Amino acid sequence: MKKFFLFRRKDINVTSSAFSDNGEGLDVLAISTDLLSFMTASLGKVHIVFNDATIYEQNNLLDGEGFRKTSVSVACEEGQEASVIESIMKFIASEKTSTNIMRFDAVEGKATVGHAKVQDFKDVVAEVKQSPVLRSTQEISKKTARDVANPGKDFKGSSIIAGIDFGEGNKPVIDLNEEGLSENSGAVDGWVNSGSGGSTYNAGTITGTIPFDTTTTRLGSGLSTASADFGSNDNIAISTAYTQQGDFTMYAVVGFSTTDILDNPKMGHLVQGSASSGSGLTFMFNDPFDSNKFKFQFNGEKSAFVEAPTVNRIIQSDQPVASMRTAYVFVIRRDSSFNISVCDNEGSVIAFAPAKTDGHARTDLDVVIGFLGNKQGIKFQGNVGRFGVIDKDIGTSSASQLALDLAKKYTPIT
Repeated sequence: MKKFFLFRRKDINVTSSAFSDNGEGLDVLAISTDLLSFMTASLGKVHIVFNDATIYEQNNLLDGEGFRKTSVSVACEEGQEASVIESIMKFIASEKTSTNIMRFDAVEGKATVGHAKVQDFKDVVAEVKQSPVLRSTQEISKKTARDVANPGKDFKGSSIIAGIDFGEGNKPVIDLNEEGLSENSGAVDGWVNSGSGGSTYNAGTITGTIPFDTTTTRLGSGLSTASADFGSNDNIAISTAYTQQGDFTMYAVVGFSTTDILDNPKMGHLVQGSASSGSGLTFMFNDPFDSNKFKFQFNGEKSAFVEAPTVNRIIQSDQPVASMRTAYVFVIRRDSSFNISVCDNEGSVIAFAPAKTDGHARTDLDVVIGFLGNKQGIKFQGNVGRFGVIDKDIGTSSASQLALDLAKKYTPIT
């Protein structure tokens, strides 16, 4: 009789996906034990790898690329890794099992194997790959073009901006990064857009004084690169206000020193839309008075905010200083149905707001990006290392990977 594995990470929701390069969004996976390739372990984890369980029938790979097999990592008691592997082997080999399904269920906190430890969604990570990896580094390959003039030689396309590879078709319209910051006497005097929108969306008109911060440590800016240090009365205007309808992906990297976090753990609305008060504003990102939720207000909304609560504090003022996060990555998606989700440094969806297309606090109205920083009295403060907008929803898996890539680049080592 046929037997199966059932891996359950989270309840199915609108951010769930049928595949994932890093596990985010792949919330339920059922797979035949006949496809088991091999099992191995690391401390506190068992890794189960499968043959012929990918989303593609065939692959057209470039030189140096390879597709990793579908795999699932399951947490277990430390020291019991071999026991869990042996229990799985006995389940597959036995003809007298009481069930034909071996379950690892982080939602209910239950597993068929006694020494498995599946109390949290991070304890079950299934990966059905959509992207190949570079065999030399094991990092995701986003090669987008073949050099037809030199057969056999491949190169990456123009999807890389300031060290981040967005992948084919996902290049941002706006990308303000550390390489485009200019300064005069230690103060930011402009920010060149590296996205496909070009100089139309450069930022240059500045209110207040925004220091050009090169203190690339946890005790300095909280980021690993130069950044713009916004105070609560500062802003920088986008040359031409950007309007986005429908689905989109927006990202930002904001830094705080450990001292700033302990003294005043607030961020506020980085994105603001209009130069005048009243309806027509856009406010986006963290609630300036509450580090446990994101708040959004879209163009034409007169008062109410869309709220997306989080389980844990966004600004980690409740963590020990030695391990406190200082670089904060946010990747915000609005899908085609107008649901809004937020990924953080770990690539996990940490906040969600369901679609609302009538009444107040609507999620379907236009985004208008006119300013970064404080413009209409809702204070923002923090070191901004990067901000950008992609004019489509890039999906759960790609958004998660973008968050991980940004975190890797902008988190300071010391």
